[in-house]
Amino acid sequence: MKLRMLLTSTAFAALFSFGLVLGGDASAEDPKPCVAATLPKVKAACEKGGQAEVKKLMKAVVDKAKAAGKEMKCLSCHKDLKAFEQTPNAMDDLKPLL
Repeated sequence: MKLRMLLTSTAFAALFSFGLVLGGDASAEDPKPCVAATLPKVKAACEKGGQAEVKKLMKAVVDKAKAAGKEMKCLSCHKDLKAFEQTPNAMDDLKPLL
C-alpha cells in the first residue's frame, strides 16, 4: 500500500513537472519570494527557485514522512497555505526530515 502511494505520488509529480515544462511557467523567470525560510536547506531552496522550489522540498519531506509511517500533510506544519504561517510544532517536526 505504501509503495503504491509512493508510486502514485511520484507519477503525479512527474506529470505535473512535465506540464510545467511544456506550459512555460512564467514564475520560473521571476519566482515568488519565500515568506519565512530559516533552516539552511529551506533557505537554499528558496534562493534557488523561490516558493516553487521550497514547495518541491516540502513535498519530498511529506513523502519521506509518509514512507516512515508518519501521517503528514501541509497543514501539519502550516496554519494556512497563503501566508504559510507555521504551527508551533513545525520546526520540531521538520528538522528530522530534512
